[in-house]
Amino acid sequence: MAEVNRKDNWNETWTTAAYAIFGAVGYTDKKHLSLVDVMGLTGHAFRMNIERERIGIEGPTSFPGGYILRRNLCNLGFISNMGGAPVPPTPDQLERTMAMLHETIDKGVPAIGFDLFGPEFGLIYGYDDEKQLLYAKDVTQEGTIPYDKFANPRIHVLYLITISESLPHSKYEMLRMALDMIVDHSRGREWSDADFFRDRIATGLAGYDAWIQVMKNRAADELGNAYNAGVVGDAREFAARFLQELVGGWDGANFVERKVREYAAAAAGHYEEVASAFAELRALFPFPQGGAPKDPAIADRAVLLLERARKAETAGVALLEGFLDFMKAYHSEVWVH
Repeated sequence: MAEVNRKDNWNETWTTAAYAIFGAVGYTDKKHLSLVDVMGLTGHAFRMNIERERIGIEGPTSFPGGYILRRNLCNLGFISNMGGAPVPPTPDQLERTMAMLHETIDKGVPAIGFDLFGPEFGLIYGYDDEKQLLYAKDVTQEGTIPYDKFANPRIHVLYLITISESLPHSKYEMLRMALDMIVDHSRGREWSDADFFRDRIATGLAGYDAWIQVMKNRAADELGNAYNAGVVGDAREFAARFLQELVGGWDGANFVERKVREYAAAAAGHYEEVASAFAELRALFPFPQGGAPKDPAIADRAVLLLERARKAETAGVALLEGFLDFMKAYHSEVWVH
């Protein structure tokens, strides 16, 4: 089997939605937030979106991007705006979206877009009205995008998120909202009306069941399976790291801080186990080579690793639910008294 490698660079991630948020936040008053903070507090470190039929490469980015990213930014203490429209946009829709884009860039904060150069999230950080060009970057490249191409993306949806205002959220509030989003996602409650995604994509813990079934059916797409193993494995390493940093970063000076450390330490062990199982999966299915997920012996080995990860994450989610209940109770006490 290929060598099992673990993460040693906490300034990069496979989760481009969180990476784009991190990039934009770096130009705000919350630029002190690390990528580990952003991955944890947005819930992306705990996310799993699995395409049900073949573990397609589109799974990790198949979610209602406006709703999710705006909630992500709310967790971090930001009011955000969403622009865009079905393609082709009307002249009025395009004008409003471009006005949003100009406004945030003029303030010195990049906008978050999707499918700028590749089918991933990225940043738009400049414009040139005279040349009709945007300056942007994502994980595939950095360069310019003509205005007319931006208005007609391949995904058939014009998409833009901008940061509008920063709010003075306490670390307690940010953590409570993050846990709420993590548990909602893990239990499949994150959205209820996006049938286009729900019919094709299994989310949270249900993603394991879908993934295992595809492996048993010997139906996994080589590239997509390897990509999903990379995305989820990287995310769970961030999840374990985020929880470990809560243990070390909260000083234990009061009862709440001591309980945060207690819950985080217990949950970190489970997510470390998940990350360990995915490290082996990623060695079986390196990206972009893909490995041989349809080979019966390899697929059966993958099923065992996924079952191991599912067991650990199920225990981790149960702990996080208790953690969330505690933070909600603490929040109620603060407001009552």
